Amino acid sequence: MIYIVEDDEAVRDSLSVLFEVEGLETMAFSSAQGFLDELPVAPEGCVVTDVHMAGLNGLQLLRILKSSGRNLPVIVITGRSDKSLVAQALAAGATAVIEKPFRADEIVAVVRAALG
Repeated sequence: MIYIVEDDEAVRDSLSVLFEVEGLETMAFSSAQGFLDELPVAPEGCVVTDVHMAGLNGLQLLRILKSSGRNLPVIVITGRSDKSLVAQALAAGATAVIEKPFRADEIVAVVRAALG
C-alpha cells in the first residue's frame, strides 16, 4: 500500500494514477491529520508525503510515525528543496527526499526500493 499525503489535489491524483498504473495499491489523503486518523494499527507499505502542507507538515508527520513505532518507509516530496530541509528529513528517518517536479520513473523506482 502506498499512502499518499499531499494537499495539492492535482499532485495527489497524479501520484495515485501513476502508482496504480504501475500495479501498486494506493490510498490518498489531503492532510497529514486525515492520514493519521485513518492509519491502520499495523500498516504495511510506504508513505509519500509533501513537506509543505497546512496543519501538520510532512516533517512533523514523519516524526510522529517514527516516534509511534510505525516503521513505514517515508518518502518526502517538496517543491522548495534546500540543504537544510533535506538534512532534517533524512535525520528524522526519511527514506528519500525528492524535489518537484520529479520524473515518474524516478518516484516509482524510489517507492519500489522502499517497499523492498
